[in-house]
Amino acid sequence: MALTEIQLPIKDNFYAKLQDAANKLDKMMDEYRRIQEFISRMDTVDLDAMGVAVGQTRTDLIAFKDAINQMLLLWNGNAVAAPTIAPSEAIDRIRWIY
Repeated sequence: MALTEIQLPIKDNFYAKLQDAANKLDKMMDEYRRIQEFISRMDTVDLDAMGVAVGQTRTDLIAFKDAINQMLLLWNGNAVAAPTIAPSEAIDRIRWIY
């Protein structure tokens, strides 16, 4: 459906909004890369020291890291395999921990 003349944005505003969206997405992906690197450096000793329960919480943490890895692979133009758990589900599991 075409926009009406009143709905059409000014070209400069349109380009500015596109650039803003692209910059936000780039910044977000850089943040995800840093989060993934941090989680990847953690091992069971670190998780034990923090008191992270063995079991589902650690499984969810691995699924979260894998979801981020999948997004970063796609972002960088690499092939991605179908994940065993949907990234949205992995992220929801972390969102609802305790």
